[in-house]
Amino acid sequence: MNKVTIPTSFPNLPASIAKIQLLYSQNDINTKKLTKLLEEEPMLCANILKLVNSPYYGLNNRIISISQAVTLLGTTIIRGILMAVVLKKSFPLDLSPYNISLEQFDKISTLRVKFINLWLKNENIDLQSLSSLAFLMECGKIVMANAILKNNLSQEFKMISSNLNVIEAEKKLFDTNSYNIASILFKQWLFNDEFTNTLKNIIEPKSIEEKILSILLNIINTESILDEQNIQDSYELVKKYHLNAELFKKSIEIITKEL
Repeated sequence: MNKVTIPTSFPNLPASIAKIQLLYSQNDINTKKLTKLLEEEPMLCANILKLVNSPYYGLNNRIISISQAVTLLGTTIIRGILMAVVLKKSFPLDLSPYNISLEQFDKISTLRVKFINLWLKNENIDLQSLSSLAFLMECGKIVMANAILKNNLSQEFKMISSNLNVIEAEKKLFDTNSYNIASILFKQWLFNDEFTNTLKNIIEPKSIEEKILSILLNIINTESILDEQNIQDSYELVKKYHLNAELFKKSIEIITKEL
């Protein structure tokens, strides 16, 4: 069985990242200290602001500073964006095994955040944490794509995924899937157990958060975005889980118009 190599450290990353991670491991995050640490890395700030100002976050005014971004989006979502940037700097960014570009990958991640905040705005759910999960849940594919390319498995992976699906192809070749890989990776990066366990269980969801992310995965993924059949299947699950079906449909309409 082929193996996926998950790095335990990132020696080429700035020392400030380790300080930020340590800050996040504390229960009460000091936003001023976080902002100061982020501002020590201009290129990192530029990447964060680029993502924050993408149309899928739906912010009315352009964000021009990290302090604004932290205030408006909150520390949890900023951490998600930060970790995505770090991950991209740590691996060759070739997602060709999944037939998507980095731009498409970013679009999927940000679309999910926009959708989840439209759909669940009236629910009694921690939207910051869920948005961070929605944004980061595909990050395991960056690691997995690297393993596929290193093992010269691109053609085999594409052949299997064309007959089955991407998740089953990952399982067949590596006896795991990209959500398990993401869970392990973020556990090493000091994310809490609730966050990493939710990622791990997306394919076979039990908690309401896992079910929400599973629905999100079904309608916005690396194989299709807002496919009609997937929407219909997901709509039935939304009703089954007693989530807001009306807002689900309205959110679909809003996102579809923006595509």
